[in-house]
Amino acid sequence: MKKMIFTVIICFSLFLIGCSNNEDNSSSIKDYEAQIDELQTENEQLKEEIQKLNSDYSVYLQHADKTSRDMMRLINEENYDQLKTDYNAEFEIKDGEIIFTAPENVNSAGFPLEQSNFPMSISNFNVQPENVEIGYYLDDLNSDERFLITFVYDLDGNFQYIYVGDV
Repeated sequence: MKKMIFTVIICFSLFLIGCSNNEDNSSSIKDYEAQIDELQTENEQLKEEIQKLNSDYSVYLQHADKTSRDMMRLINEENYDQLKTDYNAEFEIKDGEIIFTAPENVNSAGFPLEQSNFPMSISNFNVQPENVEIGYYLDDLNSDERFLITFVYDLDGNFQYIYVGDV
């Protein structure tokens, strides 16, 4: 009989211990589910932000590329008045080069007018907190030389200036 009572007490104790573990496990599972829900929500928000950034970059790139190519066409056609009017561009023509007015901290060479008809390929695209830059390689197919020119726009897509070479 003592063995039976002892066995019942042990079984009952084990049952109570098991029940208390289930309650602990239940609260732990609820905590983990809450954390998973929070992480899923955060993940969705981050995905939306990435998609928005990709969309913004795409819009900036398309606008900057179109505008830059239009400006190069106007330079090639020597349609300087329209360049000044349409893009509010400030520049002077001197010794066969077009020299765009740039901020004092930008050291830019003049852009040779003869290069305005060279094929253009995008070399870099940078969206920065204060502006958007799109750089192009201009390839002289006769001499295999490559020149770098960069167009700078404000964040609203308005033309600011052009610099030639590396800054």
